[in-house]
Amino acid sequence: MAAAPERISDEEVAALLEKDGKENPHAVRPYDFAVQRINRTQLPLLEVINKSFAERAGASLSQLLGRDASMHFESLESVKSADLQASLPTPATLAVVRLKPLPGFAYVSVEPALLLTLLDGFFGGTGRANADPQAAIAPAAQRFLALMLRSVAVDLASAWQPVSSVELELVKQETNPRLVQLGGQLESVVVAKFSVEFAARSGRIEWLFPDALLDPIRGTLAGDSDNSASAKQEPWAPTLSSALVDTQMHTRAVLAQAQISLRQLVSLSPGDIIPIEAPQHVTLFAGDVPLYRGRFGISQGRNALKILPGAAV
Repeated sequence: MAAAPERISDEEVAALLEKDGKENPHAVRPYDFAVQRINRTQLPLLEVINKSFAERAGASLSQLLGRDASMHFESLESVKSADLQASLPTPATLAVVRLKPLPGFAYVSVEPALLLTLLDGFFGGTGRANADPQAAIAPAAQRFLALMLRSVAVDLASAWQPVSSVELELVKQETNPRLVQLGGQLESVVVAKFSVEFAARSGRIEWLFPDALLDPIRGTLAGDSDNSASAKQEPWAPTLSSALVDTQMHTRAVLAQAQISLRQLVSLSPGDIIPIEAPQHVTLFAGDVPLYRGRFGISQGRNALKILPGAAV
């Protein structure tokens, strides 16, 4: 016959309910049921997309700021839209964007202190922190946020290409998160969290994807990319791949561009000079598709473009 279980004493109950988890490893800890961490097996391709985007966007931020910056993908979480909206800071540095042709809107939330750090670095500063949250919603900071999104638009399209061709369009910027419609109160929003490091400081950028936006491609995002690739492999695929490798391709690089008025254009004559600035980096195109970033120079008496390490677009 099994022995009766011993009764837990009042002292043991009090110890279990002790709030200090450092002294008591079995202490009760709060759990937020509103946040559900997405297992990588649920949307594995979305994780791949975000990792690829972080690597590409880090290089673009470095080019924009003229100094090294890095972006790292942290995690995916699923949060109820009402809880997420309540958690956004006020004032907020929030951008409403379209990922055409996906339906609805996505949102980009940038930590105000990070935005100000990057803005300071953009104007040649040391990236010093600014404790005033109102500075992040000033016109200069908001214009820089739009510029930053435009600079990573190609990176986003390239990262999403294996799943869907998307085009980033900035719809508006919002400083009051209560005016943003993230979806119904019971609907979920997938939050992709990124950390950005610049000038010995770090901050967070979050991309918010409502369920309605991801629904058309959820099946693809949830699929196993390895199995999908194997299933699509056809007997003629190796031959086609080999033939494509030997295909001749025309490439071009735009070294400089200048904008002048029509009046100036029609008044030009031989010998006139149009001033241009030599760029630090040049993008190599195949047709209209950007391939690599490089540095212009001379090789064996010919104009040349040196492909920079990790500069794939």
